[in-house]
Amino acid sequence: MTHEPHASVDDTAMRVSRTVEVRAPLAAVWETLTDPRCIAQWFGQRADFPDGMHEGATGAFGWDAHGDFPARIEAWEEPNRFAFRWGTPGEPLGEDNSTVATFTLERDGDVTRLTVVETGFDRLADGGARRAALEENREGWTEELDDFVALLARRWTPAITDRVAGTITRSLEIEAPRDLVWRHLTDPASIEAWWGHPADFPGGVRAGVTGTFEHEGQRFPIALRIVDAPRTFAFRWGSMGDAEPGPEACDVRFDLDETASGATRITVVESGWMRVPEQERDERMEQNVPGWEFVLDSLRSHVLAAA
Repeated sequence: MTHEPHASVDDTAMRVSRTVEVRAPLAAVWETLTDPRCIAQWFGQRADFPDGMHEGATGAFGWDAHGDFPARIEAWEEPNRFAFRWGTPGEPLGEDNSTVATFTLERDGDVTRLTVVETGFDRLADGGARRAALEENREGWTEELDDFVALLARRWTPAITDRVAGTITRSLEIEAPRDLVWRHLTDPASIEAWWGHPADFPGGVRAGVTGTFEHEGQRFPIALRIVDAPRTFAFRWGSMGDAEPGPEACDVRFDLDETASGATRITVVESGWMRVPEQERDERMEQNVPGWEFVLDSLRSHVLAAA
């Protein structure tokens, strides 16, 4: 099965379906699919479930142009299966005025495959509207899953290595205000929570201070270079056991930008790899690529949990 450019209608089974494929990890795809803050960016403009997202939860999906559609979560099997029933604005949910959209997620190598199948059109009370509903929702799933893929690409991108320039770059969006992201990015207690290692800056978090990160009982020096709240946080980090970053140390810079939706775009660039001896450079850069993916994913999860 491959990425399908359009949703399709099965007239015999009376259903609409589409499959898309992305390189993002399963957890990132599940979060984008099921978090109401994300749903409101690819499936309408609102997703309101007052008691949280779980099987049996009730709420609504809202479109500014069409109103609020009542909904109920029919399946919640993280991270592989999610389904909801949604109906008609202003009417209670019933089998004769609603359909069920079922999403399945599976991992295939470095690709995550997402398939949506919407059923229940054959039970709609208004028989004359069934075909129109099938066609309308076929167009809908084509547009909405395109929006989903675009949102996912903003929220999760792989780290990129440029061996000519000696850089590793990673960026993603966090659905939280920039001030909140900044606080958790730079606060030593928060750093320990999302990075997974203790951070110590006895002189405070400000430019010119040298502190440490700890890993498996060993410390490596961190020289803070830029602390420009809430925009830029940069440091040079050295080798374990050194008192300060040496001549082969790399530089790390985080830049935070506000998006039009009020989220925060965070970009990290690790540079200076050309200072590392050539015989070690490629291997060490490859080790840091998944590291930056993990670190920024962990930061986002930490910020959203605290929001």
